[in-house]
Formats: sequence, C-alpha cells, structure tokens
Amino acid sequence: MEERERTTKKFQKKRLSKAESTHYARTTNFSKSEILRLHSKFQSMTKGRDELTFGDIGRISEVKANPFAHRIFELFSEDGSGNLSFDKFLNMMDAFSDDTPSEVKLVWAFAMWDFDGDGIIGSGDIKHGVDLMTHSGPLVQPSIHMLQRVPSNAGLDAEELDLIVKHVFQEVDPDCEGLSYFDFRRILTRMPDFLHNFHISI
Repeated sequence: MEERERTTKKFQKKRLSKAESTHYARTTNFSKSEILRLHSKFQSMTKGRDELTFGDIGRISEVKANPFAHRIFELFSEDGSGNLSFDKFLNMMDAFSDDTPSEVKLVWAFAMWDFDGDGIIGSGDIKHGVDLMTHSGPLVQPSIHMLQRVPSNAGLDAEELDLIVKHVFQEVDPDCEGLSYFDFRRILTRMPDFLHNFHISI
C-alpha cells in the first residue's frame, strides 16, 4: 500500500520537460501553456496511473452526455482498449479542438461511424450509431465494435431501429452501396453544425 502511495505521489509530481512541451506544441494546435494545463488535468484524473480510462473521465458532464464517448476513447487508444496514454489523450483533445481543421475532424468523424473498420459506412454502422444516439441500452462490455447491448424500454426496439436506418439510407445512400469517406464528407459539409459540435472541453 505504501509503495502504491509513493508511486502515485511521484507520478503526480512529474512535469513535462521543455523538449516534450515544445514537441507537443509543434505537433498539435495547443500552446505550451494549454499543454501544461492538459497534462496537469491528465495527472489529476489518472491519480498516479500511466493511462486514462473512460471511468476516469466519464463523470465529466460533457463527456458523459456524449453517446459516442466510449467509441471515441476506443478510436484514440493504442490497442482499442479505450485506455489513453498522455500522447493519445492529447491527440484526442487536439482532434476535438476548435482550432483543428475541418478536414481532420471529418476524418475522425468518419472513423467514429465506421464501426467495423472496413472503410465504408454501411447499414450496420448506421444502425449501431443510431442505437447509441437513442440509448437503446447500456453496453454489456465496451469493445471496438460496441455491438453487445442490453434492451431497454427507454430506447428503440429492433423494428423501430431498422425503420430509422432504412429512412436514413434512403436519404443519404439511395443505392445502398454504403458511404465512402468522400460521400460522408460531401454530406457533412452541408451540415456546419455537426463540425461545430465536434468538440470536447475538459
């Protein structure tokens, strides 16, 4: 127990070196002072651990309210586990920064909806995304595909979910071939509010 406490204190006292902060400032949209603030916040949330888990950050209201929060963590983690090193945490915050170019946000938004990672947003991907947004049930076990869910009376039943997906595809993909990144980009460029809301503040 004492060893764990000493490790935690030692980690919390760690500071970024000048070279590290300079590197992060060159490779992200953050200033050195913003990077130091995010690093301090990271250490505070991890309480001595090297990685940030969803449980550490999920209590923050803006993150908790985002139905794609687990999915976002999985995308930015090294191995799809949802656990983030400081590098990956900073990458995530940078992608959702107001200063990040729209094209970069679009790439990450596409990846967020491409649940099976095949480079095409198909009906199955849309179904999983709509399922998350309508809170059809809590996750049984978060995974890179986020497929296992518990039915909930507060959400949609399978028939209602399928009907919504059908209508969505009739609107955005009448040929039912799936959406490539360029199809997805074309649709979202007509929806400025989407990119405006593609934001996380901690």
